[in-house]
Amino acid sequence: MEKNSSGKTKGEKKRNIENTKSWQIADWKYSGQIAQDTMPLLGAPLLGEEKIDSLKEILKDCSQYYPALIELGYRYIKEGKDKIGKESIDKGLQSLKRHFSKKNLIDAYYHLCQFLEKHLRFKMAIEYYNQLMELEKDKAKMYDYISYCYSYLGDMEKAFESQQKALDLCDSNHRFYSNMGWIEIIRGNLDAAKTLLEKSLELNQKDEIALNNYEVCKLMLKSKQLKNWEAYLLRKIDYEYLEKLEDEDDMEEYEEQGRLYNHDKIGAFKFDLMRNPNYTLAEKYDILFTLNHILDFIWNLHGSTFFFYNDISGVRDYLKPIMHKFIFKTGDIDEKVFNDIYTALLEFYKFLTKRKVVSGYKWLENKMVKLKPELMKRMARYNEIRHSDEYTEEEKDEIREELFEGDASWPFL
Repeated sequence: MEKNSSGKTKGEKKRNIENTKSWQIADWKYSGQIAQDTMPLLGAPLLGEEKIDSLKEILKDCSQYYPALIELGYRYIKEGKDKIGKESIDKGLQSLKRHFSKKNLIDAYYHLCQFLEKHLRFKMAIEYYNQLMELEKDKAKMYDYISYCYSYLGDMEKAFESQQKALDLCDSNHRFYSNMGWIEIIRGNLDAAKTLLEKSLELNQKDEIALNNYEVCKLMLKSKQLKNWEAYLLRKIDYEYLEKLEDEDDMEEYEEQGRLYNHDKIGAFKFDLMRNPNYTLAEKYDILFTLNHILDFIWNLHGSTFFFYNDISGVRDYLKPIMHKFIFKTGDIDEKVFNDIYTALLEFYKFLTKRKVVSGYKWLENKMVKLKPELMKRMARYNEIRHSDEYTEEEKDEIREELFEGDASWPFL
């Protein structure tokens, strides 16, 4: 009988692995873990090495159980073990390809690439986008995604080349023109960027990203100070415009402007952090995640007022009550989380200082270093009593008041 390249007889269906006993056992155990993760009443979710060990146990029952293989890969990558993580993911994809439909495989690739981009593994994401290109009919979309990854790797020439391939394959997609316009802004080709963004808006007048990039491009063309993309992201706050909004009682737009300024400061920091050789990719992800979390926490503490992320003096002057509130509010904060907050804040304000957006970094650093032993001692003490049955709620309240000096009481949280 005639056989295909894989050695199977033509017309022979793939064996239904889902009907095997080993797969069903693995599936039952994996479903139990999902239930435990989503329903606390069934038990505390497994974290860290415990989760990794439990996934490895599932794979002992069925080495080709792809959900556990791929999740194990994700978990390893989160821990910074990219090589072994990739090996597990590849095994999962091979199992999918062998036993399941092409659609299942394509969906897994998309989910994987989104995960890798989120965790700053842009180089690895490019590799998998290239593999996905062999399965996907829409090649142009793949080149568009690859271009985005290259931009964060700092290789703007390859980003341009990939985006051009997307346009060559499909010259009617407004997003491709918009994305190429953004790349040209980063490359400093503002006139070319303006033309591309105008083309994007001709195809779709309502695309918010293209509209925003077009306004940015026009602003940069008029300005003598905004010479490049980073300069735009780190632009000075237009306090006159904010005062006008305040006078008009347009606090919704005022807040939106504040969020935009803050978002752009983080964006500039992210681009710089990706090129920082002092941290691994896993550490860079932790820094960005922690920075967004703590700055958002500080924003929410301001209540009816607004916190601009360039307010280094506010962070410095109110560091102690901020950390008191964070320790109180965050469940089971440990030394690693505490150190991550310190690292994130110091790296962020060091970057803004180097770019002359803020001043007073050394003052902030000295205060943070000085307060650290005291804050960590209070954190450790609160962790002792937080879940202890040895204290009544009244006693816990008294200890909180003593530890946090009223910073953890209403109306602050």
